[in-house]
Amino acid sequence: MTTDAPILFFDSGVGGLSVLAPTRALLPNAPIVYAADSAAFPYGTRSEEEIAERVPALLCRLVERFNPRLVVIACNTASTIALDAVRAALDLPIVGTVPAIKPAALDGRHERIPTWLTSPRKW
Repeated sequence: MTTDAPILFFDSGVGGLSVLAPTRALLPNAPIVYAADSAAFPYGTRSEEEIAERVPALLCRLVERFNPRLVVIACNTASTIALDAVRAALDLPIVGTVPAIKPAALDGRHERIPTWLTSPRKW
């Protein structure tokens, strides 16, 4: 892998473009691959089991094809469900986008956060 290797952005649709935009502003010359899983969009209608199986499998194939230097999972749902599995499956840096509400709810000090907010399928 060289510094010419792309940064791979993965999302279930086009929402990850909001994550891509600041990266493009900071690294205007970086090669980027944006992959959207439009075949399974939207992830919010899928079971957690399906996402947990689908995302690592897709990312393994994408990494094999594009040999990126970094993978950004620019999808809250995919990150909250499959980030650990993707990190275990791939030997390169993986950045996820986990909404702040989930770690806050798991922290335990914030007892007033409704539990439905901690489920990625509900947002």
